[in-house]
Amino acid sequence: MKKIFAAIFMGAFIMTGHAAQALQLYSNTIQNNTFMSSEQANNRCGGDNISPDLRWTNAPQGTKSFALIVHDPDSMNEYGFYHWIVTNIAATVTGIAKGARFPAPAREQVTNFGMPGYNGPCPPVGHGAHHYYFTLYALNVASLDLAPGLAPHQIEAVVRANSIGQATITGLYQRN
Repeated sequence: MKKIFAAIFMGAFIMTGHAAQALQLYSNTIQNNTFMSSEQANNRCGGDNISPDLRWTNAPQGTKSFALIVHDPDSMNEYGFYHWIVTNIAATVTGIAKGARFPAPAREQVTNFGMPGYNGPCPPVGHGAHHYYFTLYALNVASLDLAPGLAPHQIEAVVRANSIGQATITGLYQRN
């Protein structure tokens, strides 16, 4: 009887929302599955190239660091196009202001633009809407020791191999 009561109690406990929630990612600048403003677009495309604000909650237990990857899978490149890769974000960090950089020990990695840092959307004219996935990964390691010269898709593979949770906001952008 005690086992039955315990099972019922635990089921009720989970159903009332007291169970652990998944990692959540938020932004005041980008609303999920809506078009991003030219403020975030790359300056090569007439934008301001300002990174959006991001904040997160509910890091999984065991999170030792975070990584952020901004990826456009609609690009004509074989692996899509990587616009921002940040690794080694301290587990105590819970967000970043619009246009800001992550504090040390975070490290911006080289993207498909051939340099580190945020580089906003810039799809070809008339190519239609592209999807920009801002994905935050909770990692089970305090830092990633990445070999020099890794391609962005290889960095993403290392990040995913160490991920214990993730959350994504998808922004859209189109040039006419």
